[in-house]
Amino acid sequence: MQNEPPAPVPAPNPGLKLSSVVLVAIAAIGGVLLGSIYAFILLTAGALTSQLWWMGLWSAIFALGFLLLFAMTSDRRIVRPLAGAFFLISAGSFYGSILTAPEDGLRFVWFVILSILVVAALGGIFVMARQGEADRVRRAQRRVIP
Repeated sequence: MQNEPPAPVPAPNPGLKLSSVVLVAIAAIGGVLLGSIYAFILLTAGALTSQLWWMGLWSAIFALGFLLLFAMTSDRRIVRPLAGAFFLISAGSFYGSILTAPEDGLRFVWFVILSILVVAALGGIFVMARQGEADRVRRAQRRVIP
């Protein structure tokens, strides 16, 4: 008979770790920063068309930033939905800016250009999702199942 070593004693749950608290604090500071940028735009931009245009521009910048962060971390739970949300805010703000602008004869041209850009971005998202799924399938095939 062999003596088996005793089972390890589970460590007590210390509650929130310092890293979790710091991560929540960073997220809160980021949320306040984003909110203050949008509040500044709404208070200083003037006309509704100008407010929508600036909100669309900054939302596009944030969407690109979150997309780059997603590419670096592959965090599908938080960063990817944030990139998608800011993309939707950006597209909606730009469409709203075009529709509320005074008629100058170029409204249709801007509408078509924006629609082409949105379709191109959605096509890129589709291709990235397909490539990500192919990568997951390939990694799953490599795993050795005991």
